[in-house]
Amino acid sequence: MNKKNIEAIYPLSPTQQGMLFETLFAPNSGIHLEQSTFTLQGEVNVSACEQAWQRIIARHSVLRTGFVWKEQEQPLQVVLRQVAVPLEQQDWREYSLLEQQAQLQAYLQSNRDRGFNLSQPPLMHLALFQTGDRTYQLVWTSHHILMDGWCNPLLFQEFLSFYQALSQGQDLHLKPVRPYKDYIAWLKQQDELQVQEFWQKNLKNFTKTTPLGITAEPLTNSANKAKYDEQKIYLDATSTTVIKSLVKSHRLTLNTLVQGIWALLLCRYSNKDDVVFGITVSGRPANLPGIESAIGLFINTLPLRVKIDPQEKLWYWFNNIQNFNLELRQYEHSNAGQVHQCSELPGHLPLYESLLVFENYPVDVNALQSAELKINISDSRSIGAQTKYALTLIASVESELHLKCVYDRRRFDSADVGQILEHFLTLLNRIVSNPEATLQTLLAQIPLAQIPRVRPLQKSAPVTENQVVQTQRTPVEEVLAGIWTEILGRECIGNHDNFFDLGGHSLLATQVISRLRDAFGVEIPLSYLFESPTIAECAQRIETKIRTGEKLETLPIKPVSRSKNLPLSFAQQRLWLLDQLDPGNHTYNIPTAVRLTGSLNITALEQSLKAVVSRHETLRTVFTTVEGQPVQKIQPITEITIARVDLRGNERSPQQRETEATHIALAEAQSPFNLAQGPLLRATLLQLDEAEYVLLLTMHHIISDLWSMAILIRELADFYAAFSQGKSLTLPDLPIQYADFSVWQREWLRLKVLETQLNYWKQQLKDAPIKLELPTDRPRPLQPTYTGTTQSFQLSKDLSDALKLLSRRENVTLSMTMLAAYNTLLYYYTKQEDILVGSAIANRNRSEIEGLIGFFVNSLVLRTDLSVNPSFSQLLHRTREVTLGAYAHQDLPFEKLVGELQLERDLNYNPLFQVWFAFQNVATADIQKLTLSLPDLTLSPFDTNKQRVPFDLGLLLSEQAEGINGCFEYKTDLFESSTIVRMAEQLETLLQCAIAQPDIQLSQLVEKLKESDYQKQLNQEKEYKNTVRQKLMNIKQKSNISSNS
Repeated sequence: MNKKNIEAIYPLSPTQQGMLFETLFAPNSGIHLEQSTFTLQGEVNVSACEQAWQRIIARHSVLRTGFVWKEQEQPLQVVLRQVAVPLEQQDWREYSLLEQQAQLQAYLQSNRDRGFNLSQPPLMHLALFQTGDRTYQLVWTSHHILMDGWCNPLLFQEFLSFYQALSQGQDLHLKPVRPYKDYIAWLKQQDELQVQEFWQKNLKNFTKTTPLGITAEPLTNSANKAKYDEQKIYLDATSTTVIKSLVKSHRLTLNTLVQGIWALLLCRYSNKDDVVFGITVSGRPANLPGIESAIGLFINTLPLRVKIDPQEKLWYWFNNIQNFNLELRQYEHSNAGQVHQCSELPGHLPLYESLLVFENYPVDVNALQSAELKINISDSRSIGAQTKYALTLIASVESELHLKCVYDRRRFDSADVGQILEHFLTLLNRIVSNPEATLQTLLAQIPLAQIPRVRPLQKSAPVTENQVVQTQRTPVEEVLAGIWTEILGRECIGNHDNFFDLGGHSLLATQVISRLRDAFGVEIPLSYLFESPTIAECAQRIETKIRTGEKLETLPIKPVSRSKNLPLSFAQQRLWLLDQLDPGNHTYNIPTAVRLTGSLNITALEQSLKAVVSRHETLRTVFTTVEGQPVQKIQPITEITIARVDLRGNERSPQQRETEATHIALAEAQSPFNLAQGPLLRATLLQLDEAEYVLLLTMHHIISDLWSMAILIRELADFYAAFSQGKSLTLPDLPIQYADFSVWQREWLRLKVLETQLNYWKQQLKDAPIKLELPTDRPRPLQPTYTGTTQSFQLSKDLSDALKLLSRRENVTLSMTMLAAYNTLLYYYTKQEDILVGSAIANRNRSEIEGLIGFFVNSLVLRTDLSVNPSFSQLLHRTREVTLGAYAHQDLPFEKLVGELQLERDLNYNPLFQVWFAFQNVATADIQKLTLSLPDLTLSPFDTNKQRVPFDLGLLLSEQAEGINGCFEYKTDLFESSTIVRMAEQLETLLQCAIAQPDIQLSQLVEKLKESDYQKQLNQEKEYKNTVRQKLMNIKQKSNISSNS
């Protein structure tokens, strides 16, 4: 360093010393390196932007600071008089969205890899990337040793003030701020002996780190570097207001309430009545004037010890916690290392393994935008900041309470972390509903069976601090934000965030509409979310509906008497009629096979199945007739016995056992049900080895659907987790049962709903071709056999990501994009410009039925017009309109529609459509994920190779982390496997062409497919000729050898 450029030299704070040590100890780990990206919207004056940052750096000495430690008795920080922070600039407008995203990630990774030389300021980088005509990405990389999260909004307030002045050619002089060296000087004046006595008193007799749950086996293949993840949960604004009012009435802070609930959870998890966890404190001494606006690292992490007497009164106990926090204020500057020495723990053991962060930063939202420039803080991301704790709970509150749990995946499973967050809200809600509860009552709310399992490993795990700022919202916007947060599983959603950019899709949109109906009593079309995909825009339209009095004619679903005959739902009635026409047909069986590896408690499994059957009446329902009309009969609860088949004997090899298990699973899946006698749920357990089983669950479609199967597996897992450990479990009561829905459905459709929906479908399907002339490899048999198989394929992650970006740009869902491509492929084969495709919808658009087992799924007819040679972009928009229209009229059962249209029946063809489309995303049933939490068991799917298909051809797609997984399902008596393989290849070709040129016309896409097919045919012929030539050469060589011999 140039001595003439040195302004000041002084020691480090204790927190800075710790960060310096950890950075030097792991120089390439990225620890304490923070990266944030911000979206700037407006005409950016780059020169004013760069000058504004330079003025900020000149104003705050800590931003001109470096650190020296070599050949020093103690580390020192050196403030330079002048430091230049160049603003790196790049124009990315020529890149596609996908390329921009890749460029940004590459830049961030490059910055992380480069890191900082702590002895050479500035310890920050600034980069500005122009991504659109009025849109920029600002990337700010800095080292945490300079400042804490409190400083970020302060700096951005100043940045906008300087920027606005400079861009207008004006000068701005702000009030001087207190330099960080004043805080260091203040630290030297504190009485260390007094600090020592405080912590010795408060940590006396504390000899063991508080466990975070039940100890589990460590991962055998865990890497040295912490693998971290995060989960979030949210409390809506109304409930948060109630909480705020409650704590205020007891003269407490919300921070105290959060700390108390966390202490209760740790008490339950550790089975200790004396717990310690870390908390963050601002560290800004109240007796130092101007400290609230100072820039620097003041934040500190200190232990909070809480003792729990189960009989103690709740609010008296909370008051004790708050009193300790008040006493702690004068010791917030404590050196963490010295605090540990004041305890009675061995030096190698941490004082705590969990950290609680209550964010309470100073934010002035209005200061974060000006007439010239708007900073979209909701698009900010903090990347790479790390902590050394296994579990960090971050709480933030404005109008809503948000909780984020950051955890090391080597130590916790995601299911357990999700359970922890649910437990937190459980206790919070219990305190609201019963403010006079004892601590013992609250502790009892957490079942022992749900205590998290923690693997013994102590490594650092990154944490991202939340810097999201919200503007003041209207009541309607607050409700909308709460619904989005719940449905999307994201916190702090901005008023101008796009629903689909945040991960929304059609199924989630349906759930949002259901919540809006309940909240506002108005019918909101799905198209609103596409036309107005932000909270601000959608709220305006809802408010207009409310003002104009467009209230919804609602009919709530209520429990009905079981003494009267219970009708079937329309969907059930169709399946019942089909069963009457063809008794014993197993087409509508829903089989599931799961492999269980490990120690299985069969008694607990049977008890769990009984508990689920007891909970859902539909699993105990049979279908009989009364005066010629089908009715539901709910059977009493009986003992459940799972059929068992032992495959271990007769000296079978493992492969033979697998083969036999597959045969049994197929036979079980095809075994018919008797709808009048029941039961309509069967369970069979195959034992392949001492610790290997296959569980077969088969239900008739008349009582279930795919969503229901996920509910069944999830609840089965919950009960098993408790029963296998000798515990009990009580799930929340179901508001209604399926029979109540059946009665409601018929009453609901007697209203104008039936007329409205039926009119839509009659108009939509007017003059529609009810048969798709899809060429087949074999003649259609006289009687349908439903014999079929599947052909799987996968789209690369790059292609999948590009399709997502295209979908967002065109304001459609990924599902709609894939459907448009599928229709294009069908057009290529049929030359029909009017195509009908069937698709399923969960049809759970009412909150009362989301957790219910039953037959709710409905079939929708998606009619797409491919006439007038549309571009792929135009086809996407047509597909969106068709899909949204169908979703908006999903309440009309397909069975009712078919009956009203009076179509000519042909048992060889499915009515209205013969091809099927299904798109599953992260919100749809994923049985494998739902069952991974069973104790002592590893679960995996058991593939039986589905052999029955209901439609001529179906395209089934699922969105996965590694890309889009695809599967063509087809009837083998119609198609050769080679034809389906070619279809999968052609679909990928179509998608690649659409990505490269969204405006490509349908005729051009067809030509692209023809060229691709022709080229493949040439390659195959060439390969065949080469093979024949090689064979002839081999024959000739053998002939020559024979002649010579």
